[in-house]
Amino acid sequence: MPSLDFHRSRRDALRSLTNTPILLMGNKERARNIPMNHLPFRQDSSFLYFTGCSSPNAALLLTQDKELLFLPSPPKNDALWHGPTPSIQKQAEQLGFRHVADRNSLADHIKPLVKTIQTIAVPDLSINLDLESWLQRKFRFGTSHCGSPELINAICTLRRILEDEEIDILRQTMLTTHKAHVAAMKKTRPNAHEQDIAAAFYYELVKTGCSAAYQSIVTVDGHILHNHHYHNTLKSGQLLLLDGGAESPSGYSTDITRTWPVSGSFTSRQKRAYNAVLQAQDLAISMVTKGTRYRDIHFKACEHLASFLCDEKLLLGSEEEALETGAHALFFPHGVGHLLGLDVHDLENFGDVAAYAPGRARPEGFGSAYLRLDLDLSPGMVVTIEPGFYIVPEIFKNTDLIEKHRQRINWSTLKDWIGFGGIRIEDNILCTNKEPEILSSMIPKGTDDIEMLMNEQ
Repeated sequence: MPSLDFHRSRRDALRSLTNTPILLMGNKERARNIPMNHLPFRQDSSFLYFTGCSSPNAALLLTQDKELLFLPSPPKNDALWHGPTPSIQKQAEQLGFRHVADRNSLADHIKPLVKTIQTIAVPDLSINLDLESWLQRKFRFGTSHCGSPELINAICTLRRILEDEEIDILRQTMLTTHKAHVAAMKKTRPNAHEQDIAAAFYYELVKTGCSAAYQSIVTVDGHILHNHHYHNTLKSGQLLLLDGGAESPSGYSTDITRTWPVSGSFTSRQKRAYNAVLQAQDLAISMVTKGTRYRDIHFKACEHLASFLCDEKLLLGSEEEALETGAHALFFPHGVGHLLGLDVHDLENFGDVAAYAPGRARPEGFGSAYLRLDLDLSPGMVVTIEPGFYIVPEIFKNTDLIEKHRQRINWSTLKDWIGFGGIRIEDNILCTNKEPEILSSMIPKGTDDIEMLMNEQ
């Protein structure tokens, strides 16, 4: 867990970047189906970053001379159902706050500050509706109405650069992610089920006190980029793709993808494709250095994959033509990665203002339009690098795309690849003042290492 001094220093830094009162809201618990049956609670990441408070329905009011934490007092007879709860004074003291008030008094405290206060939207709709009522402004989570621009910029400036404490937590959390991926590889065999592999993966997370940073992708249908179903029985000759990571008890996320053969051995074709993706990833990782523009890293990976596509005769013409026309994106239809921190796609709730430098906009072409990040990298940033190669039948049924690239697709070769699935290799990379640090380097990804692990007795 980050220290109390860490959270205090983050609040001080935030106030130094703004000149007005700041209101930060935590999430409420949300019902899964009936009011008493809640979804697992997850605190809003910005609130967690500045307070360390994981209690539902909390809030924080920051002024230049005071920090006031708002916590809900437990309802009558709450101890009967949930056990004894420390007083809000004791809870605040444990979090390093000198001043605390009951959550029900929040509206009264902010009324005198309505004209100057800055705040942000959170994932909880009911809280955003409260903000709209109190402040007479629109608050829509994950849109252009997600909060005060000055405050959003200040939060992004701080959260984009991870402090040493945060990086140490990521390193520790990665050890659990490593164990989970290895357990999943060892569990894989023909006639097993995707559910078996998912269970082995999740078991390692829970055993160490972590949770899943997001719903893991565990599938032999790797060409479906965000496939969250575990419906398939595994067959020899298939590739299994697992995109999953642990989240620490303090909220920091890891995000790792590995792809391996169900049989324990890559076929010749699978190995060629896999090594092309791995080489593209190695090139991209080497570029995670101070001052490098992230978009350039994406296109470096595209260059290598375009060369592979031409070598395999999936695309006709030259590598340069494939890149110029965007034909390579038919087989690599997403960006090469994103920021990582308290959220698996860190700061994405603030939109492109968090991930694109001023004056930069998302490309419009298919594939590159999904590039989630275009900043110049700085030491302390953690990013994912996750190139892939996919045979997605639905792409080749898209008449608009196909009309543009019809003459560049080698249809006879493509027909022979249908059913291949997909390959993605993803690691978490820390930008430093020197060489990039691969935080996930211990998780096997070379073909020999994967085959050796899967065939251990």
